[in-house]
Amino acid sequence: MAPHQTLYIKLQERWKIKAFDRAEDIPGAVHEAGFEESGWLEAAVPGDVHSTLLTHGVIEDPYYSTNDQACRWIERKIWVYRLEFDAPDHRDFSSTLLRFDGLDTLAEVFVNGQSATVCENMFVPAVAELTGKLKDRGNVVVVRFDSVVAYAEKQDVSRFWSKVNYERIWLRKCACNFSWDWSPRVVTVGIWKDAWLQQIRKAKIEHLFFRTLSIGPDVAEVAVDVEVGRFDNGESRLTAEILLEGCDRPDRYEVEVVDERATLRFRVDEPELWWTFDHGNPFLYELTVRLKADGRIVDTAVEEVGIRTIEVALRSETGSPRFTFVLNGKPIYAKGANWIPAHNFIGAIRDERYADLIALSREANMNMLRVWGGGVYEKAAFYRECSRQGLLVWQDFMFSCSEVPDYDAGFMANVREEIVANVKMLRSYPCVAIWAGNNENQAIHSEKMYYRGDYRFYGEKIFHELIPELLESLDATRLYWPSSPWGGNDANSFDEGDTHNWAVWAGDVYPRKYGEPSKMDVSPYGISYRRYAEDTSKFSSEFGIHGSTVKETLRRNIPESELYYGSFELDYRNKDYEPEKADITMAGYSGLPTDLDQYIDFSMLCQAEGLKFGVEHFRRRKPENSGSLIWQLNDCWPGISWSLIDYYLFPKASYYYARRFYQPILLSFKEEEGRISVWATNDSYEPYEDTVTLSVQNCFGNATYECAYSVRVEPNGSKSIVEFAPEEIEWRFGVIDKRSHFIAIRSARDDVYDNHFFFAEQKQLRFAPCRLKVSMEERPGEIRITVATDRFARFVKLECGIDHTMFSDNYFNLAPGEKKTIFAANRKGTPVAPSDIRVGALNGSKAR
Repeated sequence: MAPHQTLYIKLQERWKIKAFDRAEDIPGAVHEAGFEESGWLEAAVPGDVHSTLLTHGVIEDPYYSTNDQACRWIERKIWVYRLEFDAPDHRDFSSTLLRFDGLDTLAEVFVNGQSATVCENMFVPAVAELTGKLKDRGNVVVVRFDSVVAYAEKQDVSRFWSKVNYERIWLRKCACNFSWDWSPRVVTVGIWKDAWLQQIRKAKIEHLFFRTLSIGPDVAEVAVDVEVGRFDNGESRLTAEILLEGCDRPDRYEVEVVDERATLRFRVDEPELWWTFDHGNPFLYELTVRLKADGRIVDTAVEEVGIRTIEVALRSETGSPRFTFVLNGKPIYAKGANWIPAHNFIGAIRDERYADLIALSREANMNMLRVWGGGVYEKAAFYRECSRQGLLVWQDFMFSCSEVPDYDAGFMANVREEIVANVKMLRSYPCVAIWAGNNENQAIHSEKMYYRGDYRFYGEKIFHELIPELLESLDATRLYWPSSPWGGNDANSFDEGDTHNWAVWAGDVYPRKYGEPSKMDVSPYGISYRRYAEDTSKFSSEFGIHGSTVKETLRRNIPESELYYGSFELDYRNKDYEPEKADITMAGYSGLPTDLDQYIDFSMLCQAEGLKFGVEHFRRRKPENSGSLIWQLNDCWPGISWSLIDYYLFPKASYYYARRFYQPILLSFKEEEGRISVWATNDSYEPYEDTVTLSVQNCFGNATYECAYSVRVEPNGSKSIVEFAPEEIEWRFGVIDKRSHFIAIRSARDDVYDNHFFFAEQKQLRFAPCRLKVSMEERPGEIRITVATDRFARFVKLECGIDHTMFSDNYFNLAPGEKKTIFAANRKGTPVAPSDIRVGALNGSKAR
């Protein structure tokens, strides 16, 4: 870097931490250079206290057994981070700043013994002005973190409602730290994002905002805003050189900085547009901005940006309610899942974990992830990777399932700072598609008022006044949605907006009107996945079913003596508030298990088949329904939850099912009032043409009916191919036993998956035991696996306990006489041998 430019020095190393019971126990000498750090522990930054203590062996793995409870003492302590550094050239700069991108949560920063800044919000950067306060040698930074639990216990929460706990109401901190129905209590603390020493020459770039104004034939109009911080008393002439690279002829401009801001609008000829990966190329340009003072470059910022427009159509052309994302003028069907923090130790999450999870999402044909409002505004790596991989992001603001003190001036000022900081941080990413005010606050308020008799909604001033007012000036390019769910009479209506369907699994009874008491039905039918058929929502932004994790994950975290179905330790993995719903669900569909292996199979099957039923229903209804986001994609610990991918990134059965039911072309069955119909759904922008074969057969492969149908479905369309009335079924299909016969639909194309319809629930099926024949061939970087069966094989699964080992397909059905070839490969290049792989089926023993 040229000597006249601003320097950004990342402060990652040589940090030490120590715990104290009281602030007065912290020795004054901690602020002095050369302080004796006996008993202090080296800490990674970014990171957190829990992961630091684990690294040094101070605590046992909090995820093993019930060890998380033995770590509760951490949340009661005062934690001090300490760093010494030299700054021999600090006088050569106009200004020096100490910046923490994120402090978790209540912190005061001291530099050379003087208070430099305070932090009361995990989601807001903390910046300290150090000009004139530094020494050439032996500068000391001390960050004191106070106990958020001790703070929370002093607050008045008597007027509020809150899910899970009340400690979080006054705190601007990751809500699920205090536990959730899929997470243990792990109240983190520490420097969770990067720390920087910024040495500034005259001025620096504070923020960039790249946006697409319009897209026309062969041209796009875009704009760049440059926000500048100047430290030269206005003495220099500031200009911004703006360069957009990625096209044949890079666009280069230079504009004047006026009132610490420069704005440029310009045209890009023949632009490469940013698309979700399933509809095109997520093309990214490189935007470079060079800030100049009197012609000399003093700061440079480089970002990846995309040219695209994003809207949400709330009405169809005929005026009926819709909730359809429109990308570059074309409607898309949103397919994806809800994202929770990828680890309880949020500060310790590395970029590679984000990349792996987003790659897995794309491989499952997902084009959207929803960042849930009870976690965090994710790190830059998440949004960068979504933009590169071509996935849209539904972005909640970080409020979930509670009221908040919107009458308190200090709290509101804190929230205002949070909204401004995070909108500026995220608004240039092409992946970010929508802002949502909160998760479920509005819908839960509608239910709670009936019991409370108080119509006031604490939080309304934030979600209906503050945020929309700020977005008007900060980012008017995206829809702001006050809550999720939102729309209709009770904020969770099937009639308008987006919907969270928790009839399935939770037993909520719909519809309900605003202010009515909530009703529950937790019978086997009340929580059955077949109730998805009653859902007429416009956009399904949250719905889910529990499913076990893989056995390897349980084996790593449960003592061997407790590794059995019904054990305390197994139940401890399940944080759902009503864990008996797992048994109710299995009792209704698969039957109750008798051992651990059967529990894993049955619960995975219930989850996978239930989500398949729901997504197929939603997709058939397009365009009336325009999106389905499953709860949830990932796990933050090795537990049993609604996730598709577990903590170690082992995919569950539901993940492999999602790969199939989120394919651009979907063949599915619909059963209604005894009628059975076959549907084809086309999410692509090209017509779908095919010949599909429908057959009715038994587990021995004997067919009683077979017929081929020509299919054509218009782009972005869905239609019925054939329908059988109840009276037709017997005379067309012949004499069948509904316990052992099924319907198969098969495409003539290689890129469309087969599908099966079973006349009875799994527990009622009587498929003869199958015998699998498996052969494996080692190849460079992969294993070729061939599976054949003598009888219909239900739920064929391939298992491997080596992290990051993936199969090209898994948890599938296989007809007698068929062979299926699957490829196993390890994403990280770890060697995998055939002996590491096991193959089995629900109605057959493991083949190897």
